[in-house]
Amino acid sequence: MKQDTTNCANENTGRATQKFKTGASLSLALFIASAFFGVVANIAEWTMLTNVFVFVMWSSLPCYFVFVILYISSNINGWPGRSFSAITFLPLVLFIFLAFFLIITDAMYIDKAAVIKVLTSHFIRDALQLSIVTSVTTVVIALIFAIPMGYALSRYRFPGHLFADTIVDLPIVFPPLVAGLTLLVFFSETGMGRWIQEDLGLEFVFQPRGIVLCQFIVSASFAIRSTKSAFDDIDRRLENVALTLGCSPWGSFFRVSLPMASGGIMAGAILTWARAFGIFGPLMILVGSFRGKTEVLSTTIFLEQSVGNLEVALAVALLLIFVAMIALGTIRMVGGKALARL
Repeated sequence: MKQDTTNCANENTGRATQKFKTGASLSLALFIASAFFGVVANIAEWTMLTNVFVFVMWSSLPCYFVFVILYISSNINGWPGRSFSAITFLPLVLFIFLAFFLIITDAMYIDKAAVIKVLTSHFIRDALQLSIVTSVTTVVIALIFAIPMGYALSRYRFPGHLFADTIVDLPIVFPPLVAGLTLLVFFSETGMGRWIQEDLGLEFVFQPRGIVLCQFIVSASFAIRSTKSAFDDIDRRLENVALTLGCSPWGSFFRVSLPMASGGIMAGAILTWARAFGIFGPLMILVGSFRGKTEVLSTTIFLEQSVGNLEVALAVALLLIFVAMIALGTIRMVGGKALARL
């Protein structure tokens, strides 16, 4: 009898948990859909529909959080555990709400004229093209360095290993503005920098190739760190087995190590691209923002805001946010474990 009662209670709990999970999923889907259509209606200047979608949007988000808290609590026995889970979940709720509030506020501020200008302006189109070309070039160069460097940091232990590991991570933590200032001083105030620019003819200051150099300095560390994490996850015994079966070190690397680390390498490449795509500070110092020459999307935001076109600046900013969200989502699909260890 007691066993039947326990089984019945477990079944009821399971059904309740499934209902909470379904409610959370539906609430989240409703929030995303209403936010999207609300922004579209606002741009199209359909005031009535905008108000309806905004009401649905801000009603569905609290419902989502309530269902999530109930879902988490349903798997915990006792009120002390449930209250603890609810309290620890609250900061996450507030953070997500703040992030969504800021993004939606920006999206609701733009108008039809701003969207039309972003879609039709040849300056913005050129900036987008230059952003894509330079960031993809940066990723290719970063991977050329990241794969051997990540392998070396993962497999070899040498005097100064901690120092080398720290230097690799340094661009992740220092202000990006420092990179632009350092490069400007190097090319304008040092003999080697002037020799590179004047004698070799490789000009970087106020030139498009300077964009790639800034992007590489700021973002390559993400590719190196992700690649190292990917190689760390590979059992070295598999490489040793390949060596005993007749593979050379090169063969073991290309047939065993590299394929098994491909997810982490891809994650690092996407993260590097997203970081390079959106940098701003170093570019303003080293290459400036000359329309049709060194302007990329991040500097377009500054140029449009500086002349009072706040709606256009926000429209371009939302494009960068959208690109970043897609990049992070893709990373979590192809190499989420490597991203988590960055």
